[in-house]
Amino acid sequence: MPFPKNFIFGTANADHQTEAYHSEREDVWDLWERSQGLTPRGQATDFWNRYDEDIASAAALGCKLFRFSVAWSRIEPEHGIFDHDALNHYRNVAECILKHGMRPMLTLHHFVWPVWLERDHGGMLGHDFPDIFARYAEKVAEALGDKIDWWITFNEPSQLTFGYIKPWWQNRYYMPPGLPRSSSVDAEAQAVGKLVPNLFSAHARARQKIKTLHPHTKVGVNPLITGFPTWLQMLLDWGACHRGLSESLFKFTTKEAIVSEYGAADLIIGGVTMDDQTLYESSDPYLRTGKAIIIRSDDTLNEISSLHVKSIAVIAIGNQPQSWKRDLPLASRKKLFRNYDDARDALSSGEVDAVYGDALYLLPPELINRSDFRFLKTCLSDEHYVALAPHGHAQLLAHVNQAIRDFQTDLRKYCDVAWISEPSNIISPSSLPTSLYEVFHGTDAPPKHIDSVHGIRRILKRGYLRVGIRIDAPGLSKQAPDPGLEFQLAKQIANQIFGDSSKIEIIPIEPIDRFHALESKRSWLNWAWRFWGTTCLIANSNWWYLGMAGKLATQLCPEEAIDSLDFVGLDYYWGLPTHRLHKFRLLEDAANGRFFRAPVWPRGLFHALQRLHRWFPKQELLIVENGCPPSAGGISRSQYLQSHLVEVEKAIAKGVPVRAYNWWSITSNREWGHPFDLNTDFGLHYIDLDNDPLLTRHPTPEAELLKKIIQKQQNDSTT
Repeated sequence: MPFPKNFIFGTANADHQTEAYHSEREDVWDLWERSQGLTPRGQATDFWNRYDEDIASAAALGCKLFRFSVAWSRIEPEHGIFDHDALNHYRNVAECILKHGMRPMLTLHHFVWPVWLERDHGGMLGHDFPDIFARYAEKVAEALGDKIDWWITFNEPSQLTFGYIKPWWQNRYYMPPGLPRSSSVDAEAQAVGKLVPNLFSAHARARQKIKTLHPHTKVGVNPLITGFPTWLQMLLDWGACHRGLSESLFKFTTKEAIVSEYGAADLIIGGVTMDDQTLYESSDPYLRTGKAIIIRSDDTLNEISSLHVKSIAVIAIGNQPQSWKRDLPLASRKKLFRNYDDARDALSSGEVDAVYGDALYLLPPELINRSDFRFLKTCLSDEHYVALAPHGHAQLLAHVNQAIRDFQTDLRKYCDVAWISEPSNIISPSSLPTSLYEVFHGTDAPPKHIDSVHGIRRILKRGYLRVGIRIDAPGLSKQAPDPGLEFQLAKQIANQIFGDSSKIEIIPIEPIDRFHALESKRSWLNWAWRFWGTTCLIANSNWWYLGMAGKLATQLCPEEAIDSLDFVGLDYYWGLPTHRLHKFRLLEDAANGRFFRAPVWPRGLFHALQRLHRWFPKQELLIVENGCPPSAGGISRSQYLQSHLVEVEKAIAKGVPVRAYNWWSITSNREWGHPFDLNTDFGLHYIDLDNDPLLTRHPTPEAELLKKIIQKQQNDSTT
C-alpha cells in the first residue's frame, strides 16, 4: 500500500548538537561536557549561521517537514530576561522553513536548559519549574508561534530520568544534572518522583499558554520508545501503573547486585576505556587519553595521509577496530597484533610502517628503546581509562575511586614529560564530579560508607589485593620493565585498603583476554537481575503516554496533564524480539553511544504504532525521530531506512493514522559528548566535524535513497 497523499516526510536537528558554543549563553550540557571530560560541541555544524543551507538541503530531498529546537539559554540568558534578538533569529529560521515549502516543528526543550535554572531554582525538580517553563513557552509562542504547525514541549522526557538514576551497573550518570556522590537509592527515587510530575505539569501549562495564543496549533511530546515483544511490554506497562509496585521495583533493581561475583582477579587495570564494555562495574576514570600513531624516528613521514597503502600494526581489542576505520586511510593495510610489544618489534624490524593505538601504551616513558620511535599523530580521540571489578563490589570500587582521587598528584607528574608532545590537552589527570551541584559549589559529599569493610571482607581476610595488568604494560612489558602508571595506581589502591602498598598480587593478562580474569560462574544471577532493571528502567518509556491516558497514579501524573496532547509523537530506534531478549546488553551499548552494536528490530515500530493508536484512537501519530549511523546491528543505513518504512506502511494499511515520518538527522551532529566518528553519525549529509574547518556538507547515499522514496510517494499519490 503506498503512503497516503497527506503523508509527510521530514528531517530534524537540535540546538545544542548543531549550534556553536556561546560562552555567554551556556546550557547545562556545556557544563556537563566540560566537567565530565566529554567531547564539547565547539562549532558543532554552525547551524546558527548556516540554517538556510541545511533547510534547503532538506527541501531538495522532497521533505515537507523540518523539526528544529530553540535554545532556552539563548532566549532567556537570565531568569526573567528575554533576548528578543534570539527570538527574532528563530523566527527567521521558521520563515526560512516555510519559504522552502516545508512546515516547521519546534522543540522547546531538547535535553538542555539554562545554567541559572539548575543553579538557582532547583532545575527541573524545583517547585516553580512548571510555571517557569510555561512562561518561557509563552514568550516563544508570542514571538514565532504563528509560524509553527507542531510543537514538542519535551524531547524524550523518558530519557531525562537518567540525570537522576544511576543503576548499580553504571559508574556515572548518563546526563546532567547528576546527584551528589553520597546520594542513596532512596534519594534517586525521590528525585525521579519530583521530576515526573513536574514534567507533566510543565507540559500541560506550556501547552495551555501556546494554544491560548494559537488555538489551531498542535502540541505534543516524543517519548523514546524501545521495541519489545507485546507480552513483555504489557507486563512492564502493568507494573508502571501501580505506583507502589513500580517504586519498589525501582529501588529493588537499582540498589545493588544480587550476588557478588568472584574471578581470578579483584580488579583489572588494563587500558579499558569507559566505552569498551558493559559487562562489569567500573571505577571513576583514572586517565584521559587518546588514540595515536607512532613511526620509526628516522622515518620522514609527517602526515597520516602518507600512510596510504602502507602497512600499519593495530591491536584488535576494545574499541580499536571501530576507531582505526575512522582514523586510518582506507587503503592502508592493517596487520593485527596481540599486544603492543609485538607491534613495536614489527615496527623496529620494518615489518610494518607504523603502529596505531592508545598513546599511553604506544610510547610509555619507561620504554627502553623509546628514542627509536616518534609520534606521527596524536589526539585522534578523547577517551577515559577506568578500572574494572566484577559485579557486587561497589565497596571495593569506593576505595578504588578514593585512591584515584589521591593519585592525581602522581598522575600529573607522570603525564608532564616530553614524549607527550601534542596531546597535553587530552592526556591529563581526570577527577570528575558526579553532579552539577559539585560544579556549582566546588564540593560533593564523599562516600559515607568508605570506612566500612562490607564488601571487601574477602580481600581483607586474604591479606592482599589481586590486580590484573596487561602484559604489555610498563612493569610487565619486556620493552618497559620499570613500573608504569598502572602499577603505581595498583599500589595506591592497596595502600588505600591495607595501608600498605606492597599488599598486591599482579596477575599478568593478555590484552585480548583481559576480561577473563573477572569472569564468574555466578554472573548469570546478576544477568537476570540486570535484565529486569534494564527493561523496567532504561527501556520502558511508555509511562508518558500511560500518564496522558490517565492510567498512572495522580502523584506521578497530575490531573491537569491527562489527555493534554494534540498528537501522539514517538521516537523509535532500537528493539529486541522475544528470541533476542538475551541480547539486552546491546540496548545498554546504544544508551552509551555505541550505536554500531545497537539492536535493530523494525517490527517493534509497527507494534508501537498499533499500541499507541489503541490508547489514543482519535489522535494522529507522528514518528518524530527514526535513524541510525552508517550501520547498526549488522545492517546498513539504507536497509534500516527501508525496513522501518515498510513497517510504517503496514501500520497505515491496518488503519493507524500515521501522519509523518522524520529521519534523524539532516546532517552529522555532535552526539551529546561522544567523540565524533561514524559510530555517532546519523546525518543524511556528512560533515567532518573535527577536521574540516569549512564544515562542508556531503550528501550520503541515504539522502538520495530518501529522495527517491519521497518522489515515489508523490508520484503514487497523483496517479
